[in-house]
Amino acid sequence: MQYLFVGAGQAGTQIVDQIFAHDNIDLRAEPLAFNSTIQDLERLNNIPQDRWYGVSESDGLVSGTVRGFEEQVTGGFGQTPTKADRVMRRNEGEVHRVLDEVYEELEADPSTLQYAFVFLGLGGGTGCGIAPHIARQIRSYAESEMDIVSMAVLPNTKLVNQGAQVDDDAALDNQIQQCENAVFGLDNLEDEVESIMLVDNQRLALDVAEGNEYSEYNRYVADAFLDIVLGAERERTDVQLDVQMQDVDLQDLIRFIDGDGFRAGYATVGRGVRQTESLLGYLLPGSIGRQPIQETGLIADSIDKQTLDGFSPNDATSAVAVAQAPGWCWDDKSIALGSVYDELGYYCANVNAGWAVTKRNLASVTTAFGFDREDIDRIAEIERIAEREGQA
Repeated sequence: MQYLFVGAGQAGTQIVDQIFAHDNIDLRAEPLAFNSTIQDLERLNNIPQDRWYGVSESDGLVSGTVRGFEEQVTGGFGQTPTKADRVMRRNEGEVHRVLDEVYEELEADPSTLQYAFVFLGLGGGTGCGIAPHIARQIRSYAESEMDIVSMAVLPNTKLVNQGAQVDDDAALDNQIQQCENAVFGLDNLEDEVESIMLVDNQRLALDVAEGNEYSEYNRYVADAFLDIVLGAERERTDVQLDVQMQDVDLQDLIRFIDGDGFRAGYATVGRGVRQTESLLGYLLPGSIGRQPIQETGLIADSIDKQTLDGFSPNDATSAVAVAQAPGWCWDDKSIALGSVYDELGYYCANVNAGWAVTKRNLASVTTAFGFDREDIDRIAEIERIAEREGQA
């Protein structure tokens, strides 16, 4: 097993569940879902029950296959990450037991674990409270040098920003509490991981709970994340081209968005996609129906769709891109990697890019931009809200 994908809390487990909806991801990776609410675990479609672990104040980490699971895992932490943090402090050694169970079942060698990815929401109680402990215990368990990348979901603060125009005091207080939770979660998480990729719920409307937008957003996040961390490997084919492929591997990603050596680096991610063949192209193979592709348009889309509200590429310290397209796009130079470098280099000097051939009739460019924490306005905004209310 090379990769471990860990969901912590509701938001984190939902994103991991979307990742494992992709074909063949389970051939190289294993999912784990940690949550304190059974109802959230039961909504998972792609993570098997033997990879569920309930976080119980009385019983620690409880396997989803244990008899009486429902009675032992009785509820969440009421959006209070300090409670989840205390429970995990008492029980964090059990993460080793969980990993022992996984490796024994898979008959795998722990030294094969190269990377772990930890997903969490920063607004609630469970994810913020338990994710740093899980990351630390995974690192201590691994028998070789390995890296941990986290993907963390920032809370929506639109009601707070509207101020006096808001009549719903409970909803307003809830967003303020989520900001306090987010600061608590980030402060603890960045000591345990190499990089933190940010997803911002502020990119969604306030009433998304009424529809399917969260699910669609999680799907987009999962697609973009897989492209940027596993894209070239995931899409690798045996097609022989006249051009030399260039991979961006995970070490490249971590190196380009890593922090200063004392705390994690931060990043956002976005994805631009185009169809490479019209309907006629699907019916008649060959060059008929092929759509013109411009990598500059794909890059522009990926920038517009970055997972951070108020994102500005000019504030980034670095950028990484993965371009993917069918073989003919590379052969006839419909896409040129040099143009990807040039376009990203307009925003920052530290740029790396890779490309891969895909079997699908899609061309995509997925970009990740690296930042120092102090240069991210959304985090500063959340910190101001949390600090202001803490002094009130």
